[in-house]
Formats: sequence, C-alpha cells, structure tokens
Amino acid sequence: HADRLTYLIEDLLTISRLESGQIVMSRQPVGLRELAQRVLDDLQSLAMEKQVTVENLLPPDLEVPGDAERLQQVLFNLIENAIKYGRREGRAGIGAAEPADGKVRVWVRDDGAGIPAEACERVFERFYRVDRARARETGGTGLGLAIVKHIVQAHGGKVWVESELGKGATFFLELPAGPGPQAVAGP
Repeated sequence: HADRLTYLIEDLLTISRLESGQIVMSRQPVGLRELAQRVLDDLQSLAMEKQVTVENLLPPDLEVPGDAERLQQVLFNLIENAIKYGRREGRAGIGAAEPADGKVRVWVRDDGAGIPAEACERVFERFYRVDRARARETGGTGLGLAIVKHIVQAHGGKVWVESELGKGATFFLELPAGPGPQAVAGP
C-alpha cells in the first residue's frame, strides 16, 4: 500500500505541474527507437511475467524534437499498459508510420480485450478506469494516460486510441517532426 500511495503522489505532482505549466520541456533531437528500447528493457520482467512478446518496430533513424525524459515517460506508460492489459502469452508492439505533413505518428498496440467505444475518449481523463474490477488486479493510479496526454500536448502533438472489443487497442501519438532545439513550457 505504501508503494501504491507513493506512485499516486508522484503521478498527482507530475500531472499538477504539467497542467500548471511548471514543467519546462527542453527540446532536443530524440531517437525514438533507442528510447523505446530502454523502456522495453525496463519492462522486461513484467513482459516475462505475463509471457508477452513485445516488439520494437520503430525505424532506427526516426527522430523527433522533444524532451527525452518526458517522451520516455509517455512510451513507458503506453507500453506498460499494452503489457498489463494485453493477452497473457500475447503480443504487443510499438512502431511508427512514415512521417508525413511534418508529423510523426507512433503507435503502441496490444492484443487484449480492447476498450469499449464509449470509453475511448474517457481513458485520458484523470482516474478513469475502463474496468474498475480489474483495476485492483493490475495496479496503477489511473493517471498514466492523463499524463501521456498532457506531455504529448506540451510537445504540440495529440494522442488518441482506436480499439475493437476482443481485438485489442492501439494508442497513437502524433508529434511534430519540426525543427531542432528549443525550450517549451507545459500546456
């Protein structure tokens, strides 16, 4: 319970700082494949526990201007959810579409139970849980996707989910592929 309370406090502080603009993000070129691989390495024990195969399908040369630490937090939250809510002995992956119109579109996919259509818009709200009964089993604070949304928006991007019940969910984030280093305040 102490660990859960600590995570809740950390997530509340993070989202509060993001919403108030107190977090300044330093934009530098960020290699997304390397960033995703660090996250996958960190989540290896969870993936092994659930016997989930997670693939890093990001191209090796894909970069975006962004705050590496915050983008790592986004990828961590999305990939951790894909593992937690995907099928046991299933597959999850992270990849990207070819950059177009000055934007990079990254996706994180799982093969779990999926998300009901009416819940797809709400999953990015604070404390919203699709399946409250399963929430205790999987842990978490109910703030992870709200944090993802705020970080992506602070980078000038957007995030959304597409899902079909029984066929899993795919979370998308679209980030500007724009110019190099600069500092940007939160939303």
